[in-house]
Amino acid sequence: MRRLFLLAFIWGWSFLFIKVILEDAPPTFLAWGRIALGLAVLVVAMRRRGERLPERRYWSHLLVLGLAMSVLPFMLIGWGEEHISSALASVLNACTPLFAAGFAAALLGERLRPPQLVGVAVGFLGVAVVAGVGGGDLAGSSLPGSLAVVLAGAGYGFGFAYANRFTTGLSALQLSFGQLLAGTVLLAPVAAVDVVAGRVSLGPRAALCLVLLGALGTGYAYLLNYRTLQESGATVASLVTYLVPLVAVAAGILVLGEPFSLRLVLGGLVVVAGVALVQGRLFGPRQPVPQPVPEAAVCD
Repeated sequence: MRRLFLLAFIWGWSFLFIKVILEDAPPTFLAWGRIALGLAVLVVAMRRRGERLPERRYWSHLLVLGLAMSVLPFMLIGWGEEHISSALASVLNACTPLFAAGFAAALLGERLRPPQLVGVAVGFLGVAVVAGVGGGDLAGSSLPGSLAVVLAGAGYGFGFAYANRFTTGLSALQLSFGQLLAGTVLLAPVAAVDVVAGRVSLGPRAALCLVLLGALGTGYAYLLNYRTLQESGATVASLVTYLVPLVAVAAGILVLGEPFSLRLVLGGLVVVAGVALVQGRLFGPRQPVPQPVPEAAVCD
């Protein structure tokens, strides 16, 4: 359990790191930097553990996963946090298991039981509450930012189901390495353009946050979750879903001075209830929702 709390602490602070980095770099460079730094950590892990590179037949699928689970979500969350608070982004990102359940039904043929269907509906109701849909305090730019973070969760959810269908022959470490390598290559030209165009001017604080976000929040966190999945199983590993928003909301309010919102708390509780229903934690036996990759139920 200590490893689980450490993982939640790392991922929870990642939303704050993103907010700081965006002051000095665009979302595209932020995404490439964290993927590349995370890849560097996994390269060391691959060498130490003697893991072989994924076979050639998997690389087209790893390219899809790199796009769906790294490139697009990291850019969408970065863009979203330009318009909404880090605390709000973390709660919205917690809806990832809802998308995972839906894509599991579509791609893997897994049947959702009535409580799970109710959970999906309840979860997205919570997302609407958190995003302020219908509320008078919704700023003009907040809804697009919120939708961007929700779409990032959809990318993660698709990736979980896709990986279960097409990459079952890979270890979690091979899968993570291949995904990050593909993401690094895909975003490298865009990051180079950002640098040449002068859109990147990392100060010491932003540079430190990028290193922490990439090396810890993307690379080391993969390894932590990988070990949790191995030793405790997906059920325990998925508990991080409920812990990350708590850390992120506290960090955003206490460190960045983000405003406290009762709507954020209430909507977050509704999202958590929906996720609990989907994962079978409230009623009936659990029907597994795909969580094969180390960046499990919630990520940033």
